[in-house]
Amino acid sequence: MTVHLIHGFNVSDGGKNSVGKLRPYLLSRYQMHDYGWTGLIRLRITNAKATKNIGPLVEPGDVLVAHSNGAMICWSLVQEHSDKLAGIILINPALRRDTVWPDDLPVMCIYNSTDWVVGLGRMWSRLVSLGGLNFHGWGAAGRYGFTSEQPRVKNLDSAKGDVSAPSKGHSGLFKLPQVENWGKLIGKMAFAWEKAFMK
Repeated sequence: MTVHLIHGFNVSDGGKNSVGKLRPYLLSRYQMHDYGWTGLIRLRITNAKATKNIGPLVEPGDVLVAHSNGAMICWSLVQEHSDKLAGIILINPALRRDTVWPDDLPVMCIYNSTDWVVGLGRMWSRLVSLGGLNFHGWGAAGRYGFTSEQPRVKNLDSAKGDVSAPSKGHSGLFKLPQVENWGKLIGKMAFAWEKAFMK
């Protein structure tokens, strides 16, 4: 069983300073997925390529952990591999708040109520959707959490300080000391989901 770590867009370090900081806290083997730096214009093409590359690596009992635009890649992977996945952990996801997940798939959304970056993503999504003709799933779940009220979808606000000292902004969870407590929670949650999946 593997935890797949998927970074956001506009990242040139392969996610080392975001999802890569979770590696010391994972209780399972992990794999970093570097889909390279990309700007907004080529984002759909890059995401489709990343989904195509990661998909064959997903095995039964795996967990996806993603930050920002990585959540969009997760969403695409879920469409094809939901039966194999033990769970999804999304950190400041740049997805629509009304995103609906498969009912039997546990999803933990760690949002941040001070995250203004995903608001820009929502505006970009509306701009390129051409009035809904060219649908794009980007949105502000990273600031508000998911609103679908599905029983297996949990929302946690990292700005509140319930798990660690409050974090701020789009990537504040990855800073010290916050990443220590969140990393431990993410590692334990992923491990528990993997074990439950294999029963």
